[in-house]
Amino acid sequence: MQAFEEYPCPNCGSELNYDAAKSSLKCLHCGAVFAIQKSTEVIEERNISIFKDAETIPIEPVQVVVYRCSKCGQETQEPGDVAFFECRNCGNNVVNPTAYTTRSISPAGIIPFKISKQDALDRFAQWIGKGFWNDGDLKKLSLTDKLEGHYVPFWTFDCQTGNDWSGYSGRYYYETVRRRNANGEEVTEQVRHTNWTWRTGTFELLFDDVLVCGNNAIPQDRINDIYPYRLDDVIVFDEEYLLGWNARAYDKDLSETYRLARTIMDRKIEQEAISRLAEDTYRDLRVQTDYSGETFKQVVLPVWLCQYLFKGKTYQFIINGQTGAISGTRPLSVSKIATAVVIAVLIIIAVYFFAKSG
Repeated sequence: MQAFEEYPCPNCGSELNYDAAKSSLKCLHCGAVFAIQKSTEVIEERNISIFKDAETIPIEPVQVVVYRCSKCGQETQEPGDVAFFECRNCGNNVVNPTAYTTRSISPAGIIPFKISKQDALDRFAQWIGKGFWNDGDLKKLSLTDKLEGHYVPFWTFDCQTGNDWSGYSGRYYYETVRRRNANGEEVTEQVRHTNWTWRTGTFELLFDDVLVCGNNAIPQDRINDIYPYRLDDVIVFDEEYLLGWNARAYDKDLSETYRLARTIMDRKIEQEAISRLAEDTYRDLRVQTDYSGETFKQVVLPVWLCQYLFKGKTYQFIINGQTGAISGTRPLSVSKIATAVVIAVLIIIAVYFFAKSG
């Protein structure tokens, strides 16, 4: 049997969970609250050159771990990269300390949940009520059991770049041209031309904490919608913050996420070069970039996820567990849309007959 870590309440022996509202451990039975001792260690960025080649090795399938509950004796099986789970029989919770060691790089830091489940539900209710076209019946749907808090693995990347750019800068100018229209009448019009000038230049750009999600189940563009995280709040990773929350190791490795980070950096570098090159327009832009001082770290960040069925269709939303930023798909009211279409048709008919009678 593998060694697991349990955190019983010192008062009554029941389970402790991390409570986002109190930023502390709270007993599920007696309600006692216990502060988590924060580490004074400094989270250090790691030089990426040491790990890039090693991280091209695919992530191996993890073994199933078996937990024999200390309270009821029943066995629970979970994938070895799951960091927190509960006894399937009695609900006793347990931390799997080796979950993150199934990967070659372990988390350096964590941002604990700040947004509680009730706060997340309240924010969803406010968000769903903002749009006129949203289906009001959704407010009656209970999502308490569908909303789940996840500690999601992320990678952050830093680097200094030196960038040489070149290209043609285009400036518009106009000439007045006379011509005859289809009726044979002489008219004038402004014709636009472009004056092209070859330009070159250099600039430096520092990237700090470019954030890339390490979980394949959450698309990066969806995560982008709930940025930013306040990464100055990252503290040294401590397993006690995982109690009561879904948590597992990354499935996007350093090599893959580094390429995604480079794409993000290159896009910003290109935008900066365009802003320096273009007057009204540009063409043939070329940018050569030198990357230096590349470092990274792995952190786990709080995310609320919810997928629910409403009137036969599946919808999803996601909430930043630190700031409360929300994004997702919302059901539209068929009746409101149908009413609007009918009103629009009636207006068109009325205008037509009014114009005809006039």
